[in-house]
Amino acid sequence: MTTPLLLALPFLAIAPFATAQDADTPTGAVESATTIAAGDGDIPVERYRTDGDAVLLWFPSEHGVQDGHRDQALALQAAGIEVWLVDPFTGHFLPEAASSFNEMPLATVPDLIEAAHDDTDRPLFVFGHDRAMPWLLTGLYQWQQAHPEAGHLAGLLMASPYLHTGADTDAAELQAIVELTNLPVYILQPALSPQRQHLGRIQVGLSAGGSSVGARLLPEIRDRFFFRPDATAEERLASETFHREIVFGMDLLTRLPHQRVPAVAAAGTDLTVRTPSGSDAQLNTLDEPVDAPPLEHPDLAGDLQRLEDYRGEVILVNFWASWCPPCVHEMPSMQRLEDELREVGFRILAVNLGEDEDTIQRFIEDEVQTDFTILLDPEQNSLDEWRAMAFPTSYVIDRQGRLRYYLFGAIEWMETGVIEQIRELLDEEA
Repeated sequence: MTTPLLLALPFLAIAPFATAQDADTPTGAVESATTIAAGDGDIPVERYRTDGDAVLLWFPSEHGVQDGHRDQALALQAAGIEVWLVDPFTGHFLPEAASSFNEMPLATVPDLIEAAHDDTDRPLFVFGHDRAMPWLLTGLYQWQQAHPEAGHLAGLLMASPYLHTGADTDAAELQAIVELTNLPVYILQPALSPQRQHLGRIQVGLSAGGSSVGARLLPEIRDRFFFRPDATAEERLASETFHREIVFGMDLLTRLPHQRVPAVAAAGTDLTVRTPSGSDAQLNTLDEPVDAPPLEHPDLAGDLQRLEDYRGEVILVNFWASWCPPCVHEMPSMQRLEDELREVGFRILAVNLGEDEDTIQRFIEDEVQTDFTILLDPEQNSLDEWRAMAFPTSYVIDRQGRLRYYLFGAIEWMETGVIEQIRELLDEEA
């Protein structure tokens, strides 16, 4: 068994594959577009050519190819890395969605690996992220089976991998393909991500299969930070140097032990691709609905707000603080949720614990620009009755004033499963 390695150090400016054209930012680089026959489809590939020492085959997530991918590809090209940015969604006439990976031919992955190898004859690295990973790992396993002893695949990089089988909880099991992956792996994990809690489990699972594993925790940023339209200042800064993180990961992969023979699956192992979708993320359900405790605090305008005055509506009560990164992370999606459901009777009461009004006002204006109702509890009087012992803590109250759902920790509130739970309460009579 290989011991996983966690790198949580500041970025080291190592660029082992750099050529004379190395630079921090692209200078006049131009990509070329082509299609490659792979997996019974013609896969569009944006190729960022260079005469450097390595090629990076980049598979997008369920969000498809974004301008942020192209920005990173140009920066990598300027640093001497040739990038093949592939679009399997268009190539297989599938929508950009997590469920599409369940229908994509696995042969797409080995076919593209061999096409890149035949064309460039250079060490090849594969990069994937988010919900693409179960499909990508299974395709890589198929490549290993078809090309035992081959040495031109140097390793796999992945960012925020979704490799569990169900909900984002501590009890989530890993997909079977994890322990059948024995390639060298380097994981780039944003710290403000629901997948952060699975990083250790994924490292252990990959190591059990024979992979040499390195990982780096990226502080103060969320998933998809390099192409998010609502990117924070920290995320925009991280995007400018993300290509360096990738180059560092590629260099590390060349130094890790490398298995040449694929792992052997136990008899009966089911390797059907089942991509975790947004519907997997859900709130916890109370076994029996109970009356919500009293809640009475002033809002930022100084008006006293009482939970009982909202009877007849579905209310999300969220306890938070501005110094809590997960609290900040989930606020934009909370705002979008209220925007979508406000007209059918959904409201948010976000109770700040322990901070003064000026601090909260500056935070709302400068950082998150939300307009759902903020309540002030500087003495933290809500803690005992509401059991808000973690930041954030959330409860959803039905139209009759009863607690129905709860969550300790952050979540993306626009996930399909969460919206369905709240809509069910909205459909109930007051």
